[in-house]
Amino acid sequence: MSESSLNHLQTARTALNECQALLADESPVWADLHATLHKAQQAIAVAEYCSKKAMDASASVTESKSFPIHKPIAPEPVIPESIVQESETTTEPEPLPAAGASLAERLSEQRLASLKNSLSINDRVRFASLLTDGDVPALLALCGTLEKLQSFEAAQVLILETAGDLDWDDEENGGVEFLALVRRLFAIE
Repeated sequence: MSESSLNHLQTARTALNECQALLADESPVWADLHATLHKAQQAIAVAEYCSKKAMDASASVTESKSFPIHKPIAPEPVIPESIVQESETTTEPEPLPAAGASLAERLSEQRLASLKNSLSINDRVRFASLLTDGDVPALLALCGTLEKLQSFEAAQVLILETAGDLDWDDEENGGVEFLALVRRLFAIE
């Protein structure tokens, strides 16, 4: 500790002594305050003792071993001057060609084991409204018949006989989607 710290501790000790002198009448109201002041005096005495020991120890250390506090021990980092780099022309690599069909494409071309089982409930209602005037059991019977046929061409003939008045050029009505499912029924694995 420095000399100024010791002076502050001595000032605090003097103030505590004066407070204790004022409370010397030993009234019960001031007893707690008196005990607290006594503990503060003890703490100040310990702090003064420790600071004197620290000052004595620092004085006995030779100057050759002491380092100034304000100077760093480690060497200062070297700050490089601004480096001007030549701009290189970077070319983006060309994208590689696709290795093959995506998973969705491969699954959409995969052979169906059963046309009936591949239709969701929504598809059944939608295709039944297109092909069999909304009769879902009739659509399922048509699917069963289509599954028994030997070729896609024979299946096309049966579908045209069942729903000949359907506009097959309109891709949004679902007829083209149904034909794609029938084509997958006869796909070669």
